[in-house]
Amino acid sequence: MKQKYSKWVVGAASAALVASAIVPAASAASFSDIKDNDHEDAILALADAKIVAGYPDGTFRPDAVVTRGNVTKFLGKWLVSENYEIPADYATKARFTDLPTSTSDKELLQYAALVKDAGVFKGSNNQLMQANNMSREQMAVVLVRAIKTVYNIDLVADYKDADFESVITDLDKATATENREAIIALEYAGITNVKTIQQFNPKNSVTRGQFASFLHRTITMGEQASLTVKEVKVVDATTLEVTLSDDKKHTVTLPTPLPENKETKVEFVIDGKTYSAEVTYVTAVKVKSVDAVNAKTLAVTFNKPVETEKAKFELKKDGFKSNFSSITWNEDKTVATIELTSKITKGEFTVNVTGLTDEALTGSVKTEDEKVSSIEILGEVAPLIDNTNTATIGYQIKNQYGEDITKLNASSLTVSAAGAKADPNANGSITITKDGLKEGDKVVLTVIHGATATTTTQTVTVSAKTVASDVTIGALYNKDGKTLTEDTALAKDKFYLPVTVKDQYGKEITELKRLKDEVLVTNTNQAVATFGEFEKQTIEGKEVVVLPVDKIVATGDTNVIVIAKATGKNGQATVKVAEGVRADSVTLGAPTKVVTAEADILFPLFVSDKQGNAIKDTTVLNGTKGISITGGSLVEKDGELYAKVAGANVKENTPVTVVVTSSTGKVATQTVIPKSTTAPKVITGLNSKVSTAIREIAGEKVEITAKDIVVEDQFGQVISTDELLAKLATAKYTIEASTDENAPFEVTGKIGAADNKITVAYKAGATKTTANVTFKLVKEDNTAIEASTYSKQFSVVKDSSFTSYKVEDIKPIYVTEKEAGKADLVIPDKYGKDIVVKAVTANGGEVTLKAGSDYTVKSAVLTNVADGNITTDDAAKVEFDKDAKTATAKVTITINATGEEIVKEVTFSKAAPKVEKVAVVEDGKAQQYINGDAVNFVTTSSYNVAADFDLDAFFKLTDVVVTDQYGVMATVAEADATGVVKGQAVFNGVPTAAATLTLSKVSGEVVFSNNGTATASATGKAGDVFNARVNIGGQSATPVKVTAKQDFKN
Repeated sequence: MKQKYSKWVVGAASAALVASAIVPAASAASFSDIKDNDHEDAILALADAKIVAGYPDGTFRPDAVVTRGNVTKFLGKWLVSENYEIPADYATKARFTDLPTSTSDKELLQYAALVKDAGVFKGSNNQLMQANNMSREQMAVVLVRAIKTVYNIDLVADYKDADFESVITDLDKATATENREAIIALEYAGITNVKTIQQFNPKNSVTRGQFASFLHRTITMGEQASLTVKEVKVVDATTLEVTLSDDKKHTVTLPTPLPENKETKVEFVIDGKTYSAEVTYVTAVKVKSVDAVNAKTLAVTFNKPVETEKAKFELKKDGFKSNFSSITWNEDKTVATIELTSKITKGEFTVNVTGLTDEALTGSVKTEDEKVSSIEILGEVAPLIDNTNTATIGYQIKNQYGEDITKLNASSLTVSAAGAKADPNANGSITITKDGLKEGDKVVLTVIHGATATTTTQTVTVSAKTVASDVTIGALYNKDGKTLTEDTALAKDKFYLPVTVKDQYGKEITELKRLKDEVLVTNTNQAVATFGEFEKQTIEGKEVVVLPVDKIVATGDTNVIVIAKATGKNGQATVKVAEGVRADSVTLGAPTKVVTAEADILFPLFVSDKQGNAIKDTTVLNGTKGISITGGSLVEKDGELYAKVAGANVKENTPVTVVVTSSTGKVATQTVIPKSTTAPKVITGLNSKVSTAIREIAGEKVEITAKDIVVEDQFGQVISTDELLAKLATAKYTIEASTDENAPFEVTGKIGAADNKITVAYKAGATKTTANVTFKLVKEDNTAIEASTYSKQFSVVKDSSFTSYKVEDIKPIYVTEKEAGKADLVIPDKYGKDIVVKAVTANGGEVTLKAGSDYTVKSAVLTNVADGNITTDDAAKVEFDKDAKTATAKVTITINATGEEIVKEVTFSKAAPKVEKVAVVEDGKAQQYINGDAVNFVTTSSYNVAADFDLDAFFKLTDVVVTDQYGVMATVAEADATGVVKGQAVFNGVPTAAATLTLSKVSGEVVFSNNGTATASATGKAGDVFNARVNIGGQSATPVKVTAKQDFKN
């Protein structure tokens, strides 16, 4: 007999003894007849969860037989606690023939409808028989069904897969196969314990107390079995802090230390269950080394990738500031290359890097003056020059970094030749002169650099005049490593074939005229590409002779052959012009969030061309070389692509399938089954931007709105800001906050459908400086959902605790003449800027200060800036140079408490506002986009109207928002109005150019009229696909791919 095994039992304890998912401590219920009863803990736990209840006389009657009606209510209340909803038609549609809608027990009617619709309680011959006793075998069946419904765990399938063998001896007494399998399933899961008596007694009745224990163990088992890893924090190289989906934290010790700064998969065991996670042991960033890599370059190597945009470099040499011209990073963001403005000399360079950590990172390197490190005579043959008494041979001088420094040091060389005269030249050649010098003569050359005592000696043989003799061609080169395609724009992306030509003695020929005379270039397929004349380009720091790609004609291959005329030797290379960007491979990922009814589904989408390069350009993807999506639409969000299914099309338990097909016919599909609609479940935090420090000043406060609070649904997902208020309204919840009586602040307000602000305001007279503010979900009957609680410590801070102050950068400000022809300037409405000054506490907290009371602002040029903003007439006296479009002025901010002065330069511009960006967003979401809320950009849409598609139709599908160069946004008018016509937006009272519409065919029989104008229109048939792009003020939005759902024509 196989050993009994259950993956639900932890160690030797049954699920009933594992830490319960429902904790009975501090029960809200109290029953007079359950003390010391075997089922007391289970009864109290379920009563606290409002799943079971007692009788009016204060008893529970644990020994009374449970009826089918009792079980119906118990299970129904459990389902409600798991966010299942009472069917809306419970009072009008009877689920069981013996429980009419006219019954007086409305609670039973509600829960009977719920358990029947959920598939938990099916009844007998469609009868509930609520007064009948519940047998143990019937109980087993409904519990197994409930586990499958609530936790999606099929215990029957699981025990069969595990080859589990029951020890129960009276299974034959159960009525049906389903009942027997359900009994074994409870045994397998540890919900029933039959180790001692090995009998289940299927026909026996169940008492109320027994059922409470069975249900309690069921809930505990389900919670335990469905636990997943929610969060893993790396404490050190061998310690993890793991938070499971029940929000309980566990400390895990790893047998092997984690490598630094490298993502590593680890497995660990918690309560007998194995989990895995990808973790990275992040160590503090530090400078690993500083090295001089060439005569003008230092390389700073870090121990891990860094946020390059935050890194600020300071370079010193021997304690004094040293200038540098540029900083570049390697692809891994671990090495910064500092290009100096002059060559490295002897001393010690120190690099200080700020912005990455609280303290500056430092590294240094000791350097030497550049010096001659080696001299090499390039070859053993010195060709005669035109049958004279002179021959030449090349040489090269390198520094300690291996760089060629021949030109700089030629004059410092001493060259001797036995029996002849030898002179070094700056061009890297040595001229050998001797009367009667002839071919075959041997000359011993000695080259000496006296300052460094570097020498070399070489015996060379005099030879006849050199000619091009050998040719090699390198690989096609592009500085960015791009591939040459039919779409390549050669005006900005240059491609070159490196060509090396050597004479008969192996010396490279680089004189372009000689190359033109001595070699022949043949292009075998000019129908693919053509090439220009020889030229010189710098490739990887070295000057190289190249043939440039001059013109791309078509896709295909061409062979380039370069032939040395004197010898016939040649070099060959095949140049391939690849197909332009075309969607070839598509990968459709599963949604990263739990799929729920009525919510948009985003399937991660990866599209690549035939070379494996990712394609993210929605213009390409919406075109004929792109992709088609069945069942969804293409959207871009935060720089990533998704196939989106709109929430209106997502129904609970109804499969949703999306099919993506590339232009080459490759297909990717995903099917998901949505769960129930999400609802607020628990508050998990506050936005990191919410200040929890309140100044010890009357009237100081922190205001918290829906965008500042983090709420998760029943699936552990954060509810987005734009959904939270709607979800709260649907669930009839509000978010309320409280604190203790002695707190140094008062908490008022709430967040909900009608209100959206909680205020934490300083309260004078308190002795404490800190206190917790507790946030809870509250039902409309004012019952708080305790399990939703989140607490955050707020503090009252004295100004004396501020350690530093900072002023945020001020963006350019638009100004115009107050009156035509007058010098005074004015800042139009919406174009002013605030001067934002913040105090920083020792722990990094920030408090925004107030102009006047906390700091003063003054300027020699700007007026009325003491109020902390630059608006209206404040720039009246700003002076612009003649014909200049910009001018600057400085403001000085003085911190009252310390006297510290911070100077900021402000730029003013006379350039009239113009459209810089056009965004197409979801219909009705323009103002949200302007307010800074997250909204989706529209890249695909369906058109289901019988009329022509034109600008009016475009505006009915989307909202269009334009942004000027000063960051001011405006909504494009969708109809004529005062001061603006359809398709225009207004900046500072001046309308922009009107919108035009450009249409392009993707597929079908669509026909366009007046294309590229404000009256552009399209007609066609159902299934036609075309791109619609709106253009305003010379700027174009991302095209919207439109699919017609019916014939469309006026």
